[in-house]
Amino acid sequence: MKKYLYLIPVAALAMTACTNESDEFVGSQESREISFSPVAQNPVRAAVDGTTFTPNTMVVTAYDVTNTREFFEPTTFTKASTTWKGDKYWPLSATYINFWAYSELQASATPTLTWDATATTATWALVMTDNKTAQKDLMYAIGNGQVTKTGNTLSFNGDDPVDMTFKHAQAWIRFMVDAYDATTGGKITLNSITLNGAKYNGTYTITFTNFNDDESQAVAGAWSSLGSTADVEVPNWTPATVAYDSEGDGVYVGDGLLIVPDDDDETADFTSFTIAYALDGNNYTYTYTPATAADKNVDQAKKYTFKINFHLHEIEIAPTVTDWVEGGPTAVPVF
Repeated sequence: MKKYLYLIPVAALAMTACTNESDEFVGSQESREISFSPVAQNPVRAAVDGTTFTPNTMVVTAYDVTNTREFFEPTTFTKASTTWKGDKYWPLSATYINFWAYSELQASATPTLTWDATATTATWALVMTDNKTAQKDLMYAIGNGQVTKTGNTLSFNGDDPVDMTFKHAQAWIRFMVDAYDATTGGKITLNSITLNGAKYNGTYTITFTNFNDDESQAVAGAWSSLGSTADVEVPNWTPATVAYDSEGDGVYVGDGLLIVPDDDDETADFTSFTIAYALDGNNYTYTYTPATAADKNVDQAKKYTFKINFHLHEIEIAPTVTDWVEGGPTAVPVF
């Protein structure tokens, strides 16, 4: 069978403003709730594919740059119609605020957040517990907004929700299957694919650089304290015959698997994968092991697709016949 490895970087998840509010307030000011607004909303799946934010909640914290202090502690913001809100409000004074968020963390305890006003960086330690089954797509982002004052009129972030671009913390491994030709199509049943030797838990430490500044902010994350490896079957796949796609696209097998990369290019992030299939009613397995260590290494925020082409080789029989062996003459007397 032919095997291909496609490395496909996943685009960062974008959040953009889409409000049309343009109210002006003169004299007595009204507080305005802080909100976040993605482009659209699609059904939630194991991994967020594309640039549409799909989780229903995110955890947000904020730092008041103008007054050099925490603005509010980590708070859950929930989808409300077309925006995400957490019952938090803009100040009624000119203020510049930096926001920090994460979403889809499989955790058993509240993450540790360390603000340090005397430093230029802040860290947020997210401990991901066993994510084999939950398959949550851990993402994180930063953003900023401000209240400005012109005369006696306040503008709350230009009356727009806060823009944030989320990044993926894990790697996404997917599988596609296709029959090599029309002859092969429909003859093989794919029962399952199991990814071997990958990891699904660890500590993800996010570093927010220049969190207390009004420019040049940056955010990045790194994995540490990874757990033990496991062999996990790709979820959401029902055994089915492998059809022939004349365009060569094939079909995806389930949702693939989100795994934790070790951030070390010298260490493999998985060892192999095992294909369980049936032919003529008989079950078989085939384990594919990438040829090099580099092929077993994956990176954060990248999607890797293995395309599996099933190519059957028809049994052909070339018959011959063992010739007769002469047994020798036998004299038969006749009287």
